[in-house]
Amino acid sequence: MRRLQKALAGACLLFGLSIALLATTQLLDSDDDDWEDRAETGVALVVFGIAPTVLGTWLAWNLRHNHEQSSQMLALQQEQLFLQLLQSQAGDLTIVQFAAAAQIPVEQAKAFLDQKAQVLNASFEVKDTGAMVYRFPL
Repeated sequence: MRRLQKALAGACLLFGLSIALLATTQLLDSDDDDWEDRAETGVALVVFGIAPTVLGTWLAWNLRHNHEQSSQMLALQQEQLFLQLLQSQAGDLTIVQFAAAAQIPVEQAKAFLDQKAQVLNASFEVKDTGAMVYRFPL
């Protein structure tokens, strides 16, 4: 659905802007006083130029807005999961634990935990197995 919406937005913008440019050029270059031709060109500008351009712009804005909302929702869910894990693990958390619980790649989990460790003044400990444990103060 998202791919279709992107394609439709692009097609509307391309079509609408092209027609708007052609109609505007036709209106500006018209030397004769044939008001009927000018009126038809004006109608074409509005119906086939401006309307699709507005629709394409709205579709593109809507896509961006929905993407931002879903990104914010995902960040909030990760934050809540992080806090729940901290409580259940008494402040000790590994990268693999967080990656598995959040269902994200290990690199992304490490970046998230590194950022939270800086903000919350966490300490680090390396276990005998080589796993790094983040110790967050509760």
